[in-house]
Amino acid sequence: MEAMRNKAVVVVGAIGLLATSIAFIIGIIVGANNAGGALVQDQPNENCFLDPNAEDPTHAQTKLVACEITGMTEEAGIAYAESKDVTVRVASRDGEFFALTEDYRFDRINIDIRLGVITVADAW
Repeated sequence: MEAMRNKAVVVVGAIGLLATSIAFIIGIIVGANNAGGALVQDQPNENCFLDPNAEDPTHAQTKLVACEITGMTEEAGIAYAESKDVTVRVASRDGEFFALTEDYRFDRINIDIRLGVITVADAW
């Protein structure tokens, strides 16, 4: 009788483990499909807004563009920024940092690129 009970516990445990594994995999698939978009974008980020505290209207627009291009591919981000009359300067690429001048311009964005994606875009 004891051996029968042990087999039943093992079977129920195995069925529970199988059901949990299936539910976990379905959750990952459904979650990935509903995640809200790709991490790398070819279009500007729609969740950005003008900074009401910016020193200058040009600076406010530049900060907006900097936010919008973060997460975009290098080519798409630079093209978008230039279409908005914003100068783009690559500050680093894949961990290699470049020498930059310290002059301050309201219409320029410094970008950091990792694996072809803009990971940081600063308008000071």
